[in-house]
Amino acid sequence: MPSSPRLSVLRAHGDAARELSAGMPSSLHAPRILRSRALRWWLVAMLLLLALLCHPGRGDAQLIETTENRIEYQDGGFDLAASFDFDLPPALEDALHKGISLYFVVEFQLTRPRWYWFDDKPVNTTRSVRLSYQPLTRQYRVSTGGLQLPFTRLKSALQFIQHVRGWRVFERNAVKPGETYQAQVRMRLDLSQLPKPFQINAVNTREWNLSSEWRHFNYTVPTNLDAPPPVPVAPATPNVPIVPAVPPASLPAPQAPASSPAAVPASTPSSASAPAASNNEARTPFAQTVSTVLSPSQLVQPPASQP
Repeated sequence: MPSSPRLSVLRAHGDAARELSAGMPSSLHAPRILRSRALRWWLVAMLLLLALLCHPGRGDAQLIETTENRIEYQDGGFDLAASFDFDLPPALEDALHKGISLYFVVEFQLTRPRWYWFDDKPVNTTRSVRLSYQPLTRQYRVSTGGLQLPFTRLKSALQFIQHVRGWRVFERNAVKPGETYQAQVRMRLDLSQLPKPFQINAVNTREWNLSSEWRHFNYTVPTNLDAPPPVPVAPATPNVPIVPAVPPASLPAPQAPASSPAAVPASTPSSASAPAASNNEARTPFAQTVSTVLSPSQLVQPPASQP
């Protein structure tokens, strides 16, 4: 049959190939095995990344809207004044009432573009604000740095967190006067401060991803930072005539008291003592009569001498 020689030739070639591959050392097969394994891991990683991006339960993060941002120069440094607007999702509010503290982070960066090199980033700072609930007192407590403030309502505590005032972001020596910098600021919920079970849940929950986009704005450092503040001027006072002072020499010298004692004027009875004097005069005749009648010389008469 014509096909039998061909089959025998193919078998011979197949047997030779197997013998050749069996006789090859294992070091020649190692690179191929490593490349195939790396390709498998790469495909698995791409599939996982695609699944995370297309996961229906995650979606976009809850946005925090930035409504105000400006930089103010105060006492040799620069302070940031910013305002944000957001509502606390029900899941976060429920976790807060169960004793879970929420940490809100405000991030600020200052960049100076350079065409000849990478951008200069002289400032990169953060500020953390802690929001907690006390079940015994039924109060919300906001802590930032060494400041702790109690609030009776959640809305009031959130309003304090949303308005950033007096935050010293950089000092005067960190920037150059007259230079224009690009500033950016944002606020987000710090998931790394949550307990581990809540961190795992926050990855797949949209309500736990509370963050704002970077807000960019340009800031030019003033050049008159060395100028001293203006001296306050006192208000004008109305013209008042000035009276010349009398010198002490023109004043009359005090007179020394006279050596002889002054005659004391006879005291006149006052109106208050007049009735008392009249009463004494009224009683005088009666007293004289009684003294005359009851005189011992008249009551006791010596006996008449015998003739």
